Amino acid sequence: MQRENQSIKMRFDGYKAVAMLIAAMSLAGSSVVVGKMLVATVPVFVAAFGSLLVAFVCILPLMRGRFGELPLLTAREWMYLFLQGLCGIVLFRVFTLYGLHMTGAVQAGIITGATPAVLAVLSLLLLGERLSGRMAAGIVLAVAGCMVINVFAVGGEGENNVFGSLLVGAAVVCEALFTIFRKRICHSVSAITNTAVLIFCSLLLLAVPAVMEFGTMTTGLSTVALLAIIYYGVFATVLAYLLWTAAVGKVSGATAGAATAAMPASSVILAVLVLGEPPHWQHLVGCLLIVSGILVTSGRQPARIKLNPAADRNSR
Repeated sequence: MQRENQSIKMRFDGYKAVAMLIAAMSLAGSSVVVGKMLVATVPVFVAAFGSLLVAFVCILPLMRGRFGELPLLTAREWMYLFLQGLCGIVLFRVFTLYGLHMTGAVQAGIITGATPAVLAVLSLLLLGERLSGRMAAGIVLAVAGCMVINVFAVGGEGENNVFGSLLVGAAVVCEALFTIFRKRICHSVSAITNTAVLIFCSLLLLAVPAVMEFGTMTTGLSTVALLAIIYYGVFATVLAYLLWTAAVGKVSGATAGAATAAMPASSVILAVLVLGEPPHWQHLVGCLLIVSGILVTSGRQPARIKLNPAADRNSR
């Protein structure tokens, strides 16, 4: 009976982790639409730095009582935190925002759907995780959904610049690397501390180019741009990264990859609702395939390795 109860609890924890990952990716998907609104009037580095500054102010109260964790971080953990900030925030935002200068929000959102495949491959190569038939089928469904939308896509703004698409594709690789680096230290660095440190590292990396771009601005920030920066910082950064970093260590890389398919689905839906880009049948079919892929991949969570109490010093 005790073993059965433990099995039920582990399964519930697995579903809970997947739900958190989907919520995180849905918020990340909204950043594509918000970013499209921002790049119309705000320089890329200024927009990225401003949103991160808002995020850092929001995360500081959550760090109360946790600053004592910082001196305990090892050189290895600092390295992976820095790499998370570089890939998952700085390069991801810069590539995405510059890409959005040249391509539509729907198209950019669809390209992010390559994340499941990229993350699955990187998990296999860098983490040595095996890909089961169920996981492979789920990833195929998720990627197929993105391809349906992409192949039959009709750009809402007539934009389909190849270089812009490549930039968004580079952002996808950076997002996948962020997950790999987080999984390396997920059992020794808490989600809150992880998020706070990577935001701080990202602010340092963006400070100089942001100041240089800010000096070239001839007009101030509009109300819409200011609200977009606040949303980007609070929801698409702090909340999204807290959800993702808290849950990604509890599932396999393939399952996490399937959950990332929620990002293009969210981007497409919001691009239609917020930006007024026209919906098409392929959007519905693609989103259904994406959701099916997530459900297939996460339908049966394998038992995860228990955390080592000595290593998981920040689990409190």
